[in-house]
Amino acid sequence: MKYELILQTATCDSFSTFAHTREGLTAAFERLDRERLKEGFQCAKIVSDRDGDVFVLDHNFVSA
Repeated sequence: MKYELILQTATCDSFSTFAHTREGLTAAFERLDRERLKEGFQCAKIVSDRDGDVFVLDHNFVSA
């Protein structure tokens, strides 16, 4: 079991895996927090084999 962090930027997509533990989830959020501040960031998702989508952050989403 693992958490997977999927990052999408203007130039590429990247995938990182973390242990399916509290520490692993914290590490995934810390990486997401660093990456979202970089130029070209578009969206990120943390998913789990067991839990499905755990967190989604999409800067492309526009609310009405």
